[in-house]
Amino acid sequence: MMKITQSLAQQKGMTLITILIILLLVTGIGALAVKYSVMNLRIASNSQVRQLMTQSADLPLYIIRNKSPIELRRLDNVVGLVINNNLPDREYVFCYRPQSQKNFAPINNVAEISPYSTTGTAITSDVMRLISGTNNTFCDLNADFGSARAGVVTQVAVSLITDSAGDTEKGEYLPEGTDSSGAAHLGAKLTGSQRIRVTTTAMLPAYSTASISTVQSECLSTSKPRLNDNTEHPTLRTLKDCISDYGIPVVAQTQEFTLANTLIEEAKPD
Repeated sequence: MMKITQSLAQQKGMTLITILIILLLVTGIGALAVKYSVMNLRIASNSQVRQLMTQSADLPLYIIRNKSPIELRRLDNVVGLVINNNLPDREYVFCYRPQSQKNFAPINNVAEISPYSTTGTAITSDVMRLISGTNNTFCDLNADFGSARAGVVTQVAVSLITDSAGDTEKGEYLPEGTDSSGAAHLGAKLTGSQRIRVTTTAMLPAYSTASISTVQSECLSTSKPRLNDNTEHPTLRTLKDCISDYGIPVVAQTQEFTLANTLIEEAKPD
């Protein structure tokens, strides 16, 4: 009888150990499943965030793309101001505010910044020279959202492109079918270099690792205006770089356009 009792006790002990091992395995598998589910959710969320910002950055470019050259040359919008001023050494910066502004790019709320000093020397720091504009010109990270749902803020910069004489063939940007010898009536600004570069920077300030006021003063203010496009000045950091420093998801898009009788969209610069 004693041997039978010991055998039963051993069996119960083995059964308990087996159950505990199974429970540990189930718990481990469950933990791994939760971990991978969270990881997949994070990847999906990051993908959605980037898609949202890309769409927001594309929208101002889409608006410009679908306006006629006549509309764009009007002096009541930033593109017209850029062409009329004919100054290639500066950026004209405005905030895309579809919720509060009917006009896409009004000239009464634009900042002019330059990567050159008043003496014409190239600036080597990341803070540009402010020519005109106020803090209200730059996007307010607490208010200037692109939709009713508080989320993405988009700043836009427009600059004039000029090519050196050796880089552009004569008549390269004339309207198709136009004879350069008889194009004098079109005017210098039309037949010369009506090319613009538009840079959009879309950001999600809610993800900031610092206070919004800090990001605002460091990246989007008159005290520290940042270059939006560094195609001509690759050593300078941009608004996108500044925003990224604070952990904020950000996407920047750059597109070049040629204004002739029709708007010609060119390949994005490398």
